[in-house]
Amino acid sequence: MNTEEDANTKHGHYFLFFLLFLGIYTCYGILKPYLNPIIIALILAAVIGPVHRRIEKKLKNKKNIAAGLSCLLLTFVVIIPFTIVMIALFKQAAELFININEWVKGGNLTNLIATLKELTPGLKNTIPGFDKLDLEAISLDAGKKFAEFILGYGKELAGDLISIFGSFALMIFSFFFFVRDEKEIYEYVLHLVPLSTSHEDEILKKANSVSKSVLLGTFATAIAQGVAGAIAFGIADLPWLFWGVMMAFASLIPVVGTALIWIPSTIYLALTGHTGMAIFVFIWCVVVVGGLDNVVRPLFMKGSANMSTFLIFFSILGGINFFGMIGLIYGPLIFGLVMVLLYIYNLEFEHYLNKQDSN
Repeated sequence: MNTEEDANTKHGHYFLFFLLFLGIYTCYGILKPYLNPIIIALILAAVIGPVHRRIEKKLKNKKNIAAGLSCLLLTFVVIIPFTIVMIALFKQAAELFININEWVKGGNLTNLIATLKELTPGLKNTIPGFDKLDLEAISLDAGKKFAEFILGYGKELAGDLISIFGSFALMIFSFFFFVRDEKEIYEYVLHLVPLSTSHEDEILKKANSVSKSVLLGTFATAIAQGVAGAIAFGIADLPWLFWGVMMAFASLIPVVGTALIWIPSTIYLALTGHTGMAIFVFIWCVVVVGGLDNVVRPLFMKGSANMSTFLIFFSILGGINFFGMIGLIYGPLIFGLVMVLLYIYNLEFEHYLNKQDSN
């Protein structure tokens, strides 16, 4: 009788697991378009959790008001600086294209092309018909296409900004509930995890550490390199804010990184006769900007479950390839959490593993 009851119970469990899997998969499909803002809100809730708890304590555990204030704080910290920077950025971008247009109209492009022809006499013998190429027309056509590309990208960016603000609103909405109900959410999730309390606490502690390290390591490095680049461009009398912001975005791209911005800038300065400034920007970006990547990122990401620089690099590269640009965060976060799970696995089966090693 007991055997039959056990079999029925087991079949009931299998059916329950099937329904649970089906339900979770359906929920995933429903939430998939909104997962990015929800996950970012969850990470931010872990990062800003200590600040929120202090606010909640001062308000004598008035959870709704405390969560609302934390949302306002996050909004002001993100939206106001972002808006100011974007306005100044578009202003400098417009000035940059006006200056480039005036530089071309002033005959500087013709002089530059003539100089290039004098510097490259060997190309006439190496490349058939090189001396007959109308480099000025080719350059102007390339400039026109580049301007059209920028104009088209600007229209796309305007649409993207609407999408960004929509995602930000969803993120703030999710953030409100995550910080307000943080304790209840953690207790419920940990209750469902079939591990000992000590191991659950260890997972929670290390997961928070990984989240903070990944978020701060990624964006602190981008901001630091962007500021350093802006200083160099300002000294070189280039649009410092525009190129500084571009360098901050470029620093998020693995392998090439900030070189995508400062190498063309150095070449431009050298070709326009500012050789001293070209050398200065080159040395500054190699030593200072490049050095920041080796100092700031490891400093913030040292809590990523003791991940090596090798793993961090490939987690970022693979994350971008798998998830897109959001993989900058997801890649190291997933790798970090897997390292945490391996750590718990080692604790859970330590006795067995040590016994196997001794055989």
